[in-house]
Amino acid sequence: MAGWLAISGSLVIAVTGGFLIANPPWSILGAFVLVAATILLSVGTVWLHRRSWHEPWPPDATRSVQQQLRRLRVMSVVGSILWVGLIALAILSIISRNWWQLLYVAFFLVMGLSNLSLNRRTLRLLRESATAPERSAVIHGQPDSP
Repeated sequence: MAGWLAISGSLVIAVTGGFLIANPPWSILGAFVLVAATILLSVGTVWLHRRSWHEPWPPDATRSVQQQLRRLRVMSVVGSILWVGLIALAILSIISRNWWQLLYVAFFLVMGLSNLSLNRRTLRLLRESATAPERSAVIHGQPDSP
């Protein structure tokens, strides 16, 4: 409830600040009012998302290894589609003799090449960490957990 009150109060204060900025003698005061409204809006948003004052902030939002692997695979597919589009754009810019466009495309292709090795290394590390608990359980003779 306090979050909604702070957000709606910040909107009222922001509109007031907007009217103050429009009038020359009050413009600087209007800027300070807008800053206060922005701060109140962010505080209200934190109050809105926090369930209790006893939980740690920020909440632990680390993704599981499976979620990270899925996200990396999706990004690899999107990257492959973008590669095809960039190559087609490079061919089109060569045909039309638009050398500045070719320079931009070459820049993005080089950036993609630099990310390719990083993505492969990240994928390898995630796969190794996903199978590490299974290997350690087999090595130490522990039964598989359900």
